Amino acid sequence: MKRRGKILSFLKTDPALMLGLASSIVYYVIMFQPAMQETVLAHYTTEHAVEYVIVTLFFWGMFDVTLKLLSFPRELLAARHEWLPPRTGREPASKARELLNGVLQNPPWLLASNPGKRIVHALSFVADKGSADDYREHIRHLADLADQELHGKYTVIRFVIAVTPILGFLGTVVHFGGAIGSFSFDDMSSKLPEIVAGMGTAFNTTSVALATAMTMMFLSFLCERVDQSFVASTDRLVDSELLHRFEIKDPNILPFLTVIDQANQESLTRLEQTLQQQVQLWSQSFDTLFERFDKRQLQEASRAEGVIERLFASHQNYESTHEDRLRQVIAIMDLKQDKSNAQMMAVIERAAAFREDIAGLLQSLSAIARGEGRLVELQSSLSNNLRVLHETSQLDSALHGLSAAIHLLTSRNREIGIAESEAA
Repeated sequence: MKRRGKILSFLKTDPALMLGLASSIVYYVIMFQPAMQETVLAHYTTEHAVEYVIVTLFFWGMFDVTLKLLSFPRELLAARHEWLPPRTGREPASKARELLNGVLQNPPWLLASNPGKRIVHALSFVADKGSADDYREHIRHLADLADQELHGKYTVIRFVIAVTPILGFLGTVVHFGGAIGSFSFDDMSSKLPEIVAGMGTAFNTTSVALATAMTMMFLSFLCERVDQSFVASTDRLVDSELLHRFEIKDPNILPFLTVIDQANQESLTRLEQTLQQQVQLWSQSFDTLFERFDKRQLQEASRAEGVIERLFASHQNYESTHEDRLRQVIAIMDLKQDKSNAQMMAVIERAAAFREDIAGLLQSLSAIARGEGRLVELQSSLSNNLRVLHETSQLDSALHGLSAAIHLLTSRNREIGIAESEAA
């Protein structure tokens, strides 16, 4: 009964073994189906009882590694979690209880991680003891325990990896014995194919054992390396946050610390008295200085008022002078404006007269244009008359007629000049 109780308690504390047994049962139930009898898996895992044990150990080891892999996200979150408030210097050991209560407020799954357990154990040591004596040694001890725990976590998988090849060799030996022991030397030649088939089955057992052992060894190596990195990050976290956080007082130097504390108290008292005296002297000096400053400020204020009054008077004089000058400038500008207006009117009148002259000139030009037309007619008539005169030989009478025509043109031009002058 006691042995059965121990076996049941072991199975409860090792869920990987329970899952491995259940998976093995499910696997062989599937393998014994008629459709799976001729498969490679059935050929390599159902030929001998040793192969059943190897498959069960393989599932046990794989589930053990899988459960460890499932805990890695929690360790990663715990390594990045802010467990303690930032510190500015050494803190008294009495604050460890407050820090411990703050850490215990985190979720249980976070406290179950390596950083959570390490910090809780370290703070509990200081809080229970009431001092930080042997605190650093305790932290180093916790780090050693973590390394031992890490090594112990992989005991099962190491056992499975170590025993699986041995079982493979055992199955090979048993197969060899069964294949060779049931035949005599005389039957060796006739039953040689059966012997070779039995030897092949024996080697299959070793192949399965070596394949499962290599697979589990590789996965265990990767898992353990990752787990070691988490333990190292936990060590760095504890060293940075807790190793130098609390004040450590050695019992051997407490009397010396008491004497030094008393001397510091006396020095502080004397310093305070000296400081009070110095403050009184400074107060008197500042009062005298402030009185002088007030007198000097009154004098400067009176001087400033006189200067301001003089500036104001000079400014008023300047403004009056400026206004007079401005009036004179405005009067001069008005006169210049009147003159410019008169000049502009004269220019406008001249422009009007010029426009009338232009109009008269245009009329004259039009009259001249009309006179030129008549002169052309006169020239043609004269040429005809000269031709007739030449033909009739009456030159004297023609000259007299020409003189009369010239006098007529001269009188006409005079009338046109008189008319233009009157129009102008």
